[in-house]
Amino acid sequence: MSENKSVENYYQGIYLTETVLGNPNGDFVDNSPRNIDGKVFTTDKCIKYNIRKYMHETIENIDKKENVIFFYPRLTKEANKGEASYQTREDVFNNLFDKNFEDMIKNSPDVRMFGGTFSFEGGGSVYGPIQLTYGKDLNNAQIQRLQIGAPFSNNSGDQKTIGSEAVVDDAIISYDITINPNSHPELLKVEDLDLFKKSLWFGTNLRKSTSKKTDSKLLILIKFKNNKDNVIVNIGELKQLISISNKDERNNGEKFIKIDSTKLNKKLEKYSKFIESIDIYRDEDDIEIEFPNFEESDNDISVNYYEPIELLG
Repeated sequence: MSENKSVENYYQGIYLTETVLGNPNGDFVDNSPRNIDGKVFTTDKCIKYNIRKYMHETIENIDKKENVIFFYPRLTKEANKGEASYQTREDVFNNLFDKNFEDMIKNSPDVRMFGGTFSFEGGGSVYGPIQLTYGKDLNNAQIQRLQIGAPFSNNSGDQKTIGSEAVVDDAIISYDITINPNSHPELLKVEDLDLFKKSLWFGTNLRKSTSKKTDSKLLILIKFKNNKDNVIVNIGELKQLISISNKDERNNGEKFIKIDSTKLNKKLEKYSKFIESIDIYRDEDDIEIEFPNFEESDNDISVNYYEPIELLG
């Protein structure tokens, strides 16, 4: 990894995704969309997997041991083709980094982002600067169960259904993001933060299969000022401070998503003297959201709108 400046500012943010006729995050029982009494939610792990898979496919170089995605599943050397036989965490550590913990951190961007616990010999614990919460559906998504037909007939010549799968009709999931460089000083680099944003957006978009598919819709990152007293200001969970104001007009992903950010704006105005800037990534054809013009206030907060393609550099 090339030398780079460390992230110094504290951030909070909101990440929004949409899943139409797909499964945003299946449970371990029957792969149904995760829910509590029918209310759809997702875990942070499904998003972290998207990020890691994107980095694995785009920047990882195992031969040179550069940008190694440590928490990505790896087959054992003895595994036969099609066999799900995976290395342990200690195996990966020993095989790739020869029990050198600092070398692993230096060359593993997912560890620098999310941290991890390494209980094996030579390991330790890293509390990752970047944390994501569970996601909550804002669109009153309904779970639909679909019958699956067999591609072949039975002995009598009839084609039978062989099971069912569950999908959501239209789930718009909101996550909180916290980036706290003080949790492990100088661990997270500026280039890691740029990589996180790109992998978050486009890694999630790559998740496309018949049952599992999700699209990134909105990323808001609030950058807080550094102050001489080193006071960290966390303004609480933000994901529930936005809502979908036109959900009754939409039909399974049709039409843009109109965000009501009234509650969020009030919260930001209350803490505006601690905020340096707000970055908003969205496709303006998909998302409508408005923030106050803080530049006209005494605190002069910069509000910047970006198209997602700008994340690619």
